[in-house]
Amino acid sequence: MKSTFLFGFIFLIHSIIISQNPVKWSVDYTTQIITFIAEIEKDWHLYAVKVPYPNEGPLPTLFEFKESDNFKKKGKTSQEKPNIKYDKSFGINVAYYEERTKFYQKIKPLSDSFKIQGVIKYMTCNENKCIALDFEFDIAVNRQD
Repeated sequence: MKSTFLFGFIFLIHSIIISQNPVKWSVDYTTQIITFIAEIEKDWHLYAVKVPYPNEGPLPTLFEFKESDNFKKKGKTSQEKPNIKYDKSFGINVAYYEERTKFYQKIKPLSDSFKIQGVIKYMTCNENKCIALDFEFDIAVNRQD
């Protein structure tokens, strides 16, 4: 009986943690630019692509693209200007966003119709905890429209 209760309790806590996602992503494609839009819940932070101390503190936001012969990335993913502030929990300056931000990736299409697939790996924190999450994206591009 005790082990069933303990298993159920652990499963419930794990489910709550996994289901919690304070960042909602949307993706838009316009002529040769992919825009990644992050809507961030109140009291949560999303960390920038370029952070002051990439080997210390929170994980930076990473954009990984599935390789394709249909397009080429032009440069690295760019970001809006983040807030930079000393974070006592990490003991360093961190670059982060609140509420909403956008990231941009320029591409060069090499065919008329194709998909752009990948994953965004990111960390989000509030005053009590940090969560590392992934968001998979899949964009259909049809340049004939």
